[in-house]
Amino acid sequence: MGKLMDVSTMDNYYEQIVVKKISQKKKTMIVIGFILLILVIVASVVFSQAVPLLTIIALAALIGCGYLIYYIISNSKVEYEYTFVGGEMRVERIKRQLRRKKVCAFDVKAVDDIGMYNNPENGERNVDISKHELVLRAESDDLNPDTYYVIIHDKIRHKPAILIFNPDETTLEKIRPFLSIALKKKYIEIQNQTKKLKKNEKLSDKKE
Repeated sequence: MGKLMDVSTMDNYYEQIVVKKISQKKKTMIVIGFILLILVIVASVVFSQAVPLLTIIALAALIGCGYLIYYIISNSKVEYEYTFVGGEMRVERIKRQLRRKKVCAFDVKAVDDIGMYNNPENGERNVDISKHELVLRAESDDLNPDTYYVIIHDKIRHKPAILIFNPDETTLEKIRPFLSIALKKKYIEIQNQTKKLKKNEKLSDKKE
């Protein structure tokens, strides 16, 4: 599971922070940026004396590459804050610990479905997000085995949505009492299945 930080644990109030991992695409862009930066430095050293104009061009390229790397890294510092307050869940995205943006807000009683985003046995998706008009993402990364989905009615946009997120055990326990009877049963089945798989994995590791 992604890095989590518990902020508060009261009966009707709870906050959880999930740190978003840098995607492979952004990692690749950062590497490319560093390679370009090195090439520019080498080119400026080799050709600047022969062609003075290249010094100015190299300096501009150097600044451009440096800013690109800074921009990608700084904008990759994203956290999601889940706030549970008396049956309502609010999710916000925090960039660089400065800017906040509301992702969604919903009544847990009105949740239409809940489940594991990935099948723990084969890693395949348990839900087809393409069937949903509004897809809201607030997870550390979509390969996280502890990623859940909920079908909600978003109070911010006033329309149905699917939320992909990484609730910890406390968040799940806060949510459970407000779910419908059918979803409570489904949740218990998911928890039992997860515990069984983790137990089997531990036994398998001991045998090896």
